[in-house]
Amino acid sequence: MSVRKLPDGAYAALEGLQGQAKAAMAMLPGQDKAEAKEALRAAQAKMAANEEWTRKIVKALMSGDGTTTTETADAAWLERTFAETF
Repeated sequence: MSVRKLPDGAYAALEGLQGQAKAAMAMLPGQDKAEAKEALRAAQAKMAANEEWTRKIVKALMSGDGTTTTETADAAWLERTFAETF
């Protein structure tokens, strides 16, 4: 079992961002839009509950070299990116 190096809100914000991206892809034609909308609401609620971390993560992703995306970011990336500043 690993020990988390950041507050729970950081991990929840990343989960929310990833959930939002996944829900957006589920909105494409031929997908179950009702299920996607519910997933989107849940993801956005998680992001809103952790707004400060959501902003920090988006900023870090946008200012990065483009190799890490919302989809590829994970807890290890989150900890490498923010552990020094936290």
